[in-house]
Amino acid sequence: MTVDDDRRDERTAYLAALLPAHVMERDAATGGLVRRLLGAAAGELALVEDDLERLYDSWFVETAPEWVVPYLADLVGLVGLPGDLGTGSGAGVSRRGIVANTVAYRQRKGTVAVLEQVVRDVTGWPARAVEHYRLLATTTHVDHPRPERPATASVRHAALAELESPALAGGALTRFAHTGEVRHVDPGPTGGRGRYGIPSVGVHGYGTQVSEVRGAPARRVGDTWLTHPLDRPAPWFAPPAAEDMIEHLAVEADLPVPLRPRRLLGLLADARASWPVPVPLPVAVRVDDDPEPLPPYRVRVCGLEDLATVGAATPADPADDDPARVLAGWQVMVDPVAGALRPYRDGVPYDPAAHGEHSFHLDHAAGAVADLGAGTYDRSAAHEAARDEDPFVATGGRRDRYDAQARVPGGPGAPAVVTIADGVAAVSAGWAADATRRPGGTRVVSVADGEDHPGDVDLDVPPDSRLVLVAAEWAARPLLNGDVAAPVPGVYTAEGLRPRVVGDVVVTGGAGSALLLDGLVVVGDVRVTPGGLASLTLSQCTVTGRVVVAGDDAEDRANRALRVTVRRSLVGGIGLAGTVPALDVADSVVDPRLTTVSGGTPGPAVAAEGTHARIAGSTLLGPVGCRVLEVTSSLCDGVVSVVDRQHGCARFSYLGPGSRAPRRFRCVPASDAATAVGPSYVSLDPASPGYPALAPTAPAAVRRGGEGGAEMGAHHHLRRPLRTDAARRLVAPYLPAGMQIGMFGS
Repeated sequence: MTVDDDRRDERTAYLAALLPAHVMERDAATGGLVRRLLGAAAGELALVEDDLERLYDSWFVETAPEWVVPYLADLVGLVGLPGDLGTGSGAGVSRRGIVANTVAYRQRKGTVAVLEQVVRDVTGWPARAVEHYRLLATTTHVDHPRPERPATASVRHAALAELESPALAGGALTRFAHTGEVRHVDPGPTGGRGRYGIPSVGVHGYGTQVSEVRGAPARRVGDTWLTHPLDRPAPWFAPPAAEDMIEHLAVEADLPVPLRPRRLLGLLADARASWPVPVPLPVAVRVDDDPEPLPPYRVRVCGLEDLATVGAATPADPADDDPARVLAGWQVMVDPVAGALRPYRDGVPYDPAAHGEHSFHLDHAAGAVADLGAGTYDRSAAHEAARDEDPFVATGGRRDRYDAQARVPGGPGAPAVVTIADGVAAVSAGWAADATRRPGGTRVVSVADGEDHPGDVDLDVPPDSRLVLVAAEWAARPLLNGDVAAPVPGVYTAEGLRPRVVGDVVVTGGAGSALLLDGLVVVGDVRVTPGGLASLTLSQCTVTGRVVVAGDDAEDRANRALRVTVRRSLVGGIGLAGTVPALDVADSVVDPRLTTVSGGTPGPAVAAEGTHARIAGSTLLGPVGCRVLEVTSSLCDGVVSVVDRQHGCARFSYLGPGSRAPRRFRCVPASDAATAVGPSYVSLDPASPGYPALAPTAPAAVRRGGEGGAEMGAHHHLRRPLRTDAARRLVAPYLPAGMQIGMFGS
């Protein structure tokens, strides 16, 4: 172990302060031998102090390092603690929760609440436990009627029918009684046989990740306005509430499930009753630049209510004697199922030709199985990993230096830029003006909004330089006098933003240059022109077109040193010139169907006949062609054609029938077979929350065929099968005597 210079200097000063002042003064006059001796001792002192701090932290499960958690589990007698559940990937779950709460579990052993909490702590997913014997249709005693559990559905209570829908919560919220079953509860691919039996208890886990979206622009598509960045219908969610007590049983508000229209209507009704006192709502609509959202009585639920009239208005509106007249001004019909809205002005549908141009922005929440592609989730850890692991930095020479940055749009302490092109021009001007520029510097353009940026973006990166184009906000640096200090280059927050570039991103790089794109939606292609670009990294981006790299016969314009890296992104395809040597795809989806969003024609997933491709934990929904292939824990749902099959390998992956691949290890199929059982997906719609997760009906060899027993494909890093197995194993000791448990959901 080593100690950094700052830490050593600090402990040296501490030791020097313990000596008489005249000793240190004489030492300074005679060459500083004593200070150097103290410096050597200070380094060892710092090591001992740091080790003591780590030992103290290890006494408590909340602060102990992850590797200490199994030892703490032994102290409380916890048997069967699972192995790594993906904590290193940034998307897994720590085991410290199950260890910390073990004693509390034992105090509540045999209760349904503890079953729910164990599954939540082990998997990291919100969960709901259901005692199915309470939902059996039985003959009711006249002294004990149970109207809350009707054996037949009533057409007058549509809300109960919505809760029954498997698409909402897998049937975990149902209030209807069911006919009893005698089979053993089995949450198999058919949906769960034997669920409604006398000894059956079901625990439903929900692995959907919900991220809040603030100020998302609504775009007109036909006669509706959609909020999804790909202009497709997508359901809205409500952020689940945090449960802080083991005794609490989860309800709909605690689960990451789609927002029902009737649930939204109930929340709006409560907000209208308390108006003008504000009440938090899962949906808020703003018109133009108004910082305040529309009042709740001006937000209407499509299909369940009409536009508000004057008679139905709150006291905050002017009184009127005509209750049939529609409220003047803006009203918005929202459809949470399709993620759409329809604005009305003075009671008539909004028409830009008649009412002028207006913009609409929404606060809502979106759901997905994993944080892939551009999104408003916290991308900081993955972005820092992409910056630090960039080949541009790995070449050494202090290439992690940040020289300057620009913010789009400009703000306090930022240059006056309006568009991405302005921000790129600002950093390019800095490059041009710096005649004595040291090689190896990085300049950053932070896109600090979630708006559309129409037009192509041309990027020209000088030799031995790197450009970072990232969706991020600058960290505020207020001063004591009230001013805002200029930002520190390289310091920003990659979270809460999802800007959209409507056009192509065209890159030209000098020798040894690099480009990092992070958090952007590109409705178009990412094209690299002939040049000397050394590194192109797409991290957490959504590119509806293709990533295309062109080469040239000239040696200095062939991109011969280029490494293309795609990390946790959604792209419509990858096409590389034969001179490009390397391609890395990790935790990503390559889906040629995405090209139809930007008006393109689907092509192969990967066309790189001269490239050494490394693919890990990814889903490729089309043909793949390359020179050398190394693939692991991936789904190549198309024909794979490899030129050099003597090198490389395929491990724990699915390769489409008819593929010509290098040697295989535990792959599906095991050889270059002409036919094979293929994967099935929850959805192949890129706007669906289940895109492109494996369906429960997918073959077990695919669902559990990834390395370590996890699933193949882009969700391999989530370790979902391992989490479910661990939960089933650890919840068994707390099951009530004589009961059977079924694990459902993710």
